[in-house]
Amino acid sequence: MQMTNRIKSFILVALQFIFIFLLLSGTTFNNLSVVTYVFIVLSILLVFWAIITMQKSKLRIFPEPSANATLITGGPYRFIRHPMYTAILLGITGLLIHQFSLVRLALVIILTTILVIKLTWEEKMLSQKFIGYSEYIKQTAKLFPFIF
Repeated sequence: MQMTNRIKSFILVALQFIFIFLLLSGTTFNNLSVVTYVFIVLSILLVFWAIITMQKSKLRIFPEPSANATLITGGPYRFIRHPMYTAILLGITGLLIHQFSLVRLALVIILTTILVIKLTWEEKMLSQKFIGYSEYIKQTAKLFPFIF
Protein backbone atom coordinates (compact mmCIF):
# COMPACT_ATOMS: atom_id res chain seq x y z
CA MET A 1 0.00 0.00 0.00
CA GLN A 2 2.76 2.47 0.89
CA MET A 3 4.55 1.83 -2.43
CA THR A 4 1.31 2.55 -4.28
CA ASN A 5 1.02 5.88 -2.41
CA ARG A 6 4.59 6.77 -3.33
CA ILE A 7 3.96 6.00 -6.99
CA LYS A 8 0.72 8.01 -6.98
CA SER A 9 2.53 10.87 -5.25
CA PHE A 10 5.39 10.80 -7.75
CA ILE A 11 3.00 10.73 -10.72
CA LEU A 12 0.97 13.70 -9.41
CA VAL A 13 4.08 15.78 -8.73
CA ALA A 14 5.61 14.84 -12.09
CA LEU A 15 2.40 15.78 -13.93
CA GLN A 16 2.21 19.04 -12.01
CA PHE A 17 5.73 20.02 -13.08
CA ILE A 18 5.24 18.83 -16.66
CA PHE A 19 2.19 21.06 -17.11
CA ILE A 20 3.85 24.03 -15.40
CA PHE A 21 6.82 23.55 -17.73
CA LEU A 22 4.55 23.36 -20.78
CA LEU A 23 2.85 26.61 -19.79
CA LEU A 24 6.14 28.37 -19.07
CA SER A 25 7.90 27.11 -22.18
CA GLY A 26 5.28 28.58 -24.46
CA THR A 27 5.28 31.98 -22.78
CA THR A 28 6.95 35.11 -24.05
CA PHE A 29 7.67 37.47 -21.19
CA ASN A 30 7.80 40.71 -23.14
CA ASN A 31 5.12 43.39 -22.91
CA LEU A 32 3.39 41.97 -19.84
CA SER A 33 0.17 43.77 -18.95
CA VAL A 34 -0.46 45.27 -15.52
CA VAL A 35 -3.01 42.52 -14.83
CA THR A 36 -0.44 39.83 -15.64
CA TYR A 37 2.12 41.51 -13.36
CA VAL A 38 -0.43 41.64 -10.54
CA PHE A 39 -1.17 37.91 -10.82
CA ILE A 40 2.51 36.98 -11.00
CA VAL A 41 3.56 39.28 -8.14
CA LEU A 42 0.71 37.99 -5.95
CA SER A 43 1.80 34.45 -6.79
CA ILE A 44 5.43 35.11 -5.83
CA LEU A 45 4.50 36.94 -2.62
CA LEU A 46 2.20 34.10 -1.57
CA VAL A 47 4.95 31.53 -2.21
CA PHE A 48 7.42 33.43 -0.03
CA TRP A 49 4.84 34.00 2.72
CA ALA A 50 3.99 30.28 2.76
CA ILE A 51 7.67 29.24 2.79
CA ILE A 52 8.49 31.60 5.66
CA THR A 53 5.48 30.32 7.60
CA MET A 54 6.39 26.68 6.87
CA GLN A 55 9.81 26.98 8.57
CA LYS A 56 8.28 25.27 11.62
CA SER A 57 7.44 22.21 9.56
CA LYS A 58 9.07 20.35 6.70
CA LEU A 59 8.34 21.81 3.27
CA ARG A 60 7.60 19.02 0.80
CA ILE A 61 6.48 18.92 -2.79
CA PHE A 62 4.97 15.48 -2.26
CA PRO A 63 1.48 15.33 -0.74
CA GLU A 64 2.31 12.93 2.10
CA PRO A 65 3.14 14.72 5.35
CA SER A 66 6.54 13.89 6.77
CA ALA A 67 6.74 11.83 9.96
CA ASN A 68 7.73 14.84 12.09
CA ALA A 69 5.49 17.42 10.38
CA THR A 70 3.46 19.87 12.43
CA LEU A 71 0.13 21.37 11.43
CA ILE A 72 0.69 24.97 10.34
CA THR A 73 -2.32 27.26 10.76
CA GLY A 74 -0.67 30.70 10.76
CA GLY A 75 0.40 33.05 7.99
CA PRO A 76 -1.47 32.39 4.76
CA TYR A 77 -2.64 29.07 6.24
CA ARG A 78 -4.98 31.12 8.45
CA PHE A 79 -7.06 31.85 5.35
CA ILE A 80 -6.33 29.03 2.89
CA ARG A 81 -5.18 25.46 3.41
CA HIS A 82 -3.07 25.23 0.24
CA PRO A 83 -1.33 28.56 -0.42
CA MET A 84 1.36 26.98 -2.59
CA TYR A 85 -1.28 25.55 -4.94
CA THR A 86 -3.09 28.90 -4.87
CA ALA A 87 0.17 30.60 -5.84
CA ILE A 88 0.59 28.24 -8.79
CA LEU A 89 -2.99 28.94 -9.91
CA LEU A 90 -2.50 32.70 -9.62
CA GLY A 91 0.72 32.54 -11.65
CA ILE A 92 -0.70 30.39 -14.42
CA THR A 93 -3.81 32.56 -14.59
CA GLY A 94 -1.56 35.54 -15.17
CA LEU A 95 0.26 33.66 -17.92
CA LEU A 96 -3.05 32.63 -19.50
CA ILE A 97 -4.28 36.22 -19.49
CA HIS A 98 -1.00 37.36 -21.03
CA GLN A 99 -1.02 34.85 -23.87
CA PHE A 100 -4.45 33.32 -24.27
CA SER A 101 -5.04 30.36 -26.55
CA LEU A 102 -7.31 27.35 -26.39
CA VAL A 103 -4.29 25.06 -25.99
CA ARG A 104 -3.02 27.11 -23.04
CA LEU A 105 -6.53 27.14 -21.54
CA ALA A 106 -6.62 23.33 -21.82
CA LEU A 107 -3.20 23.11 -20.11
CA VAL A 108 -4.44 25.35 -17.28
CA ILE A 109 -7.60 23.26 -16.85
CA ILE A 110 -5.59 20.02 -16.77
CA LEU A 111 -3.07 21.47 -14.29
CA THR A 112 -5.88 22.76 -12.08
CA THR A 113 -7.49 19.30 -12.13
CA ILE A 114 -4.18 17.70 -11.16
CA LEU A 115 -3.75 20.15 -8.27
CA VAL A 116 -7.29 19.54 -7.01
CA ILE A 117 -6.76 15.76 -7.13
CA LYS A 118 -3.44 16.18 -5.32
CA LEU A 119 -4.81 18.48 -2.61
CA THR A 120 -7.85 16.27 -2.04
CA TRP A 121 -5.61 13.28 -1.47
CA GLU A 122 -3.27 15.39 0.68
CA GLU A 123 -6.17 16.53 2.84
CA LYS A 124 -7.22 12.93 3.40
CA MET A 125 -3.72 12.12 4.69
CA LEU A 126 -3.55 15.31 6.78
CA SER A 127 -6.91 14.43 8.37
CA GLN A 128 -5.48 11.05 9.36
CA LYS A 129 -2.27 12.57 10.75
CA PHE A 130 -3.59 15.61 12.63
CA ILE A 131 -6.48 15.35 15.06
CA GLY A 132 -7.36 19.05 14.66
CA TYR A 133 -7.38 19.03 10.87
CA SER A 134 -11.15 18.50 10.52
CA GLU A 135 -11.74 21.63 12.65
CA TYR A 136 -9.14 23.55 10.64
CA ILE A 137 -11.00 22.62 7.42
CA LYS A 138 -14.17 24.23 8.77
CA GLN A 139 -12.33 27.53 9.41
CA THR A 140 -10.42 27.93 6.12
CA ALA A 141 -10.92 27.81 2.37
CA LYS A 142 -9.11 25.25 0.23
CA LEU A 143 -7.59 27.65 -2.26
CA PHE A 144 -9.32 31.03 -2.36
CA PRO A 145 -10.89 32.76 0.65
CA PHE A 146 -14.69 33.10 0.42
CA ILE A 147 -14.70 31.18 -2.91
CA PHE A 148 -13.24 27.64 -2.71
